[in-house]
Amino acid sequence: MNKGFITQGLILLVALLFCSKAFAHFPTLNCQVKPNDDSTLHCLAGYSDASLSGVVELDIYSYDDELLSKVTTASDGSASFAMPQGEFYIVFNPNHETPAEFDYAELP
Repeated sequence: MNKGFITQGLILLVALLFCSKAFAHFPTLNCQVKPNDDSTLHCLAGYSDASLSGVVELDIYSYDDELLSKVTTASDGSASFAMPQGEFYIVFNPNHETPAEFDYAELP
């Protein structure tokens, strides 16, 4: 077998292994109504590999795509804020992947 072919194959294999780490997670956003307080929403922004987002901005939009407000999370990716009026959705956009969205219709 050709040594060059084996070397190229190994380089490709190593490159694929390292590249897979870069795409190993995607953003997540989970929200729920605080217990005993249906006027406060609690959200947690993070990633699918269970890492937390840190301090990020969550954008709250109406169904007409009007920006209602922006909320900054704590260092653990959590944020609590007053429940917006009407229909809304929240976006966590890490700016390097597809944004995560939470729609108020997902609330129980």
